[in-house]
Amino acid sequence: MKDLKCFSLMLIAVLFAMGCSGTYGNYINQSESETKVTKRELIENWSDYDIWLCYHTAYEPDRLIVIIFDPKNDDKEILVESSYIKVRSQSMWREKVNANMASDGEFTLFWDTYGRGYTTGVQEILGLDNQFYGYVIHQQYAVSLQRVDLVDENTVSLFWRVPGTRERY
Repeated sequence: MKDLKCFSLMLIAVLFAMGCSGTYGNYINQSESETKVTKRELIENWSDYDIWLCYHTAYEPDRLIVIIFDPKNDDKEILVESSYIKVRSQSMWREKVNANMASDGEFTLFWDTYGRGYTTGVQEILGLDNQFYGYVIHQQYAVSLQRVDLVDENTVSLFWRVPGTRERY
């Protein structure tokens, strides 16, 4: 009887933890041919978004690893951590864009630590029932996008990490 009680309590605890830790939404990676918005369109239409920059601070200088585009004209919100930097002016945005423009004119987040040429991708951020929340630009394979969690019915929180580290964002 004592074992049955213990097992029942453990089962309830596991089910409770599973219910509280569910993923809410998705990052949708699209091929170039089906992309709804390109990096260039995001860059040119920057004023339509609240833009947040996230840096990996283990390097000198810090490296820009993720850019979040949260549309201004909707009732959806993407929560960001206090360490993220908000783009507040066109000159600040131009500086970031110019610093990440490749010689061929392509916008890319430079991440050559591993000696590989990673590509910079655009992904949609979707919530419950595929509700659109915004876009994220990140260096593919240098940043592991992990999950989109529900905060409330109109707010999500994003999680990712840099592979090979314990650092999570």
